[in-house]
Amino acid sequence: GDRRSGRIMPECSASSSTSHAGASTFAAAAAAAALFVGLVAAPPPTISDVIHSVDHGIAALGLWPSAEMAAAGNLVDWCVTSECFDAAFRVAASEIKLGGMTAPDVVIGDFSVLRFLLSVVVAGVVTNVAMRIADTIARLLFTHFDAAKCSLPSVLPWPDPPGNSAPFDVPVPEASAEQLGKFLAFRGVALPATEAARREAAAREAVSYMAELFDRKHNEWCYRHYALKEKGLCFPYRAPFMNAWDFYGETSAHLRPVGNGQVIFALHHTVEGLLLPLLYFSSGDASFFYLALYADMGVEAYDILALLWRRATGADHTLTRHHPSVDAVLVPHHLFAICYELIGLMAGPLLSKTFMLHVVASAHLSGVFILAAIVLHQTPAQAWPRFLYRFQAAVLAAIYACRVVWWAPIAAASLRLAYTGFLPPLLTPHGVASEPRLLSPCFAAMLLLIAFYTYFNADQIVYNRKLLRKAGERLRLATKKERPSYSC
Repeated sequence: GDRRSGRIMPECSASSSTSHAGASTFAAAAAAAALFVGLVAAPPPTISDVIHSVDHGIAALGLWPSAEMAAAGNLVDWCVTSECFDAAFRVAASEIKLGGMTAPDVVIGDFSVLRFLLSVVVAGVVTNVAMRIADTIARLLFTHFDAAKCSLPSVLPWPDPPGNSAPFDVPVPEASAEQLGKFLAFRGVALPATEAARREAAAREAVSYMAELFDRKHNEWCYRHYALKEKGLCFPYRAPFMNAWDFYGETSAHLRPVGNGQVIFALHHTVEGLLLPLLYFSSGDASFFYLALYADMGVEAYDILALLWRRATGADHTLTRHHPSVDAVLVPHHLFAICYELIGLMAGPLLSKTFMLHVVASAHLSGVFILAAIVLHQTPAQAWPRFLYRFQAAVLAAIYACRVVWWAPIAAASLRLAYTGFLPPLLTPHGVASEPRLLSPCFAAMLLLIAFYTYFNADQIVYNRKLLRKAGERLRLATKKERPSYSC
């Protein structure tokens, strides 16, 4: 009996589990079939359904009032009175008092032509003064020359292939008289009378030579990347500074203003993209809103004029001081900012100031990270591959957060506003009518701006992903060199 039980029980178990698996499979198949039938039988969503969902999604993010808020009369800072409608895009003559003088002005909505022109002039003055101040501070803090920490190249001319630059390999204190004389002759410098003076002169020439090598490599990379659109280029990394905190003294006269310009531009982004919006949100004072937009338009417009002046005369008074081939990226970027804010001001009180500051903040906050990364490559941090890799990862995360996650609903909302005459569409069912303006100049301009800036953001993502990958490769090489080698 036990043997029979032992033989029969497994058979019963197998039969039971097979039956259970078959039932589960049948239930899953029935559920999948029911879901498929439901999807096929249900009417497909129309374009109106999709747009309606987008409208409610944008309202859920707080970019404009929800239908419930509109029904309760809570429009936040959207103005839908007849006065606001009349003021939007209305051209009128006005005047501005400047001290004891009165100057004529033309106003379109909330946009003042004279204030814009004054903001460009102020931006030009502040930019050039700030560049001089930044240069003075950097010279005081980061030009501590020490000949004993410098090195000379053992090979002349020094090989400097694309990618990472190699440091010079003969410490100045250990250089022979022959090496000193040969290097000074290569640099076209007369041989000083004393040995101490020769070592001092050789050390200074070594610093200048390294700066020239990287300057040449950087300019060539910019031209090939931005002008010729070549792919697969090795990103230029200069050799570690000979004296880490003499980095400004070891930077070429051409690249020093580039670093200063990025610092000032990053401060500009911080003030207009973070500080002024926070002051507006905390105080409700509209002057902070207007200051943010006019200051941003002034800086961007001044930089475009300075770029054109540089092309015409060769004199560089730009804020960014980039290689001229980078103009193809900077000019459209500046034009987008100016035109977007221009439309926002021309719409006048009809357009929410909170919404416009969302646009400003989303672009400027990620810009701070991008500009800071450029600056770091001109400091001792460029020799810290682990830090640079982590910071580049933070830059890419900021771009994704601000220029994808944050930008997508802003772009959709901007197109909807231009389409409905700069009125949140969810207000229409609650007594405020708006006429769609698909072929209006504002909608066409907004569509062009959105398309360009989305392309610009996509290009920034591709470019910064490449930089992250190159920073990762650099980190792996540095880690490999740091690992001790063991032998049996």
